[in-house]
Amino acid sequence: MNEIRHYGIKGQRWGVRRFQNDDGSLTTKGQNRYSNEKKVDKLASKDAQRFADAKMFYGKTAGTKRKLLKAELDKKKKTISGYEDKFNNSLDNVDYAKSAKKAVAKRKKMDVTYRTRITTKQILGITGPLTVAAGSALYYANKQKVDAFVLSKINTVVYILRK
Repeated sequence: MNEIRHYGIKGQRWGVRRFQNDDGSLTTKGQNRYSNEKKVDKLASKDAQRFADAKMFYGKTAGTKRKLLKAELDKKKKTISGYEDKFNNSLDNVDYAKSAKKAVAKRKKMDVTYRTRITTKQILGITGPLTVAAGSALYYANKQKVDAFVLSKINTVVYILRK
């Protein structure tokens, strides 16, 4: 079978588009879907919230993430028409108290995670060598018994493999 067959989408009519009236104009759903202004407005408000969260979390000094976010927003301001005004309006309406509360909670969680990781490393740094030393001491105290046990297990494995 060397031919391609396509039967279309069930219910689709030739030349009829969704979100479009018979005369070619957009329906209200189509206008909402394809309205560039609404997309820009939604994008600007989302970016304004991200910017406020980053500002509250990282403080006034520009951390790496804040620099990257600023570069992304500057690019959008240059390329998308009307974005800058909508972004500034959305930024004025952002609830900074909510962003601050979120930043404090996130910072506490990150600090606890960091502290736990450091403590675990410190404990392992101490207990790791002690465990090796204790294991070595036990081995040398029972060297003959351990060697005999290991040798018997090796012989069992070799016997099974030879079958």
